[in-house]
Amino acid sequence: MNAIIRRLRKLEEHVAPKRDERDRLNPADVLRQRVCRRQAAETGRPYEELLRESVMEAKAFWASYDGERSIVDILRSRYQRRGRAQATQTTKIASDNV
Repeated sequence: MNAIIRRLRKLEEHVAPKRDERDRLNPADVLRQRVCRRQAAETGRPYEELLRESVMEAKAFWASYDGERSIVDILRSRYQRRGRAQATQTTKIASDNV
């Protein structure tokens, strides 16, 4: 059992996202920033606001994650949540216009 725990700890240390000695961002942070910049350009909203929302959404997702789903289920769940959030906003905007 100790061998398995030791191996898992080594894998976590190796795979876990880290910043290097020059404090560069990990690939997920770089991708998040690119997506937020593109959305800011398309929607005219401030980049910082979109980035903050994206980070908060990711934290909320991982806080509610129970750890017993496959990668496919994680991605499916994330897209379903976004779809529901967009539908709620569309409904709210439509009801405000009436």
